[in-house]
Amino acid sequence: MDEIFSSLLAQWQQQSLLEIAAVLFSMLYPWLAARQNILCWPAALLSTSLYAYVFWESNLPFNSVLNVYYLVMAVYGWVRWSKDDSGKTLAVSTLPLIYHIVAVPVLLISGFTLSHLVTFSWAGTDLYLDAMVTVFSVYATFLMANKVLENWLFWIVINGFACYLYFTNGLFLTGVLFIGYFIFAFYGYCHWKRDYKTQGAPEQQLV
Repeated sequence: MDEIFSSLLAQWQQQSLLEIAAVLFSMLYPWLAARQNILCWPAALLSTSLYAYVFWESNLPFNSVLNVYYLVMAVYGWVRWSKDDSGKTLAVSTLPLIYHIVAVPVLLISGFTLSHLVTFSWAGTDLYLDAMVTVFSVYATFLMANKVLENWLFWIVINGFACYLYFTNGLFLTGVLFIGYFIFAFYGYCHWKRDYKTQGAPEQQLV
């Protein structure tokens, strides 16, 4: 136990100011998103800008590129969640199970392919897991931006693996943050499911 505490304390002492700032901004995102508050997207813009650099410096190239993607999706999500000309906002929807059954093997193959492409040119030790977290996060973020209920189920699994990835790469604060994300994913799913049942089942709204 003492060794674990000493290791965590050493990681804490090595945290950069950029990572601390990124974590602070990121803490707002899941709480606002779970409550369907559009301000989650400006919070995402700020945090992902910082994390793109932090992950690059930590030899997690896929997570760095992922945060560039998050920047684009933050703008997309902001637009999608905004009121339309009639004053209506995007409602929570679901996708047929077959969509996800097809998506999962495609994402697994994509993750293995990406990791193999950089295995011989990058010094990172967790490239496979880094790639898997990345490709599944791309899918889950697209679902989130379109208010698809199942996004939270993917985030539960993604955040669990991400916690391990960040702790083993010395990103202590980010690892702690993703423990919070893991918990918030359950909260978000329950909150959105309640809203989905209240509003009735809308047609699919992916664009």
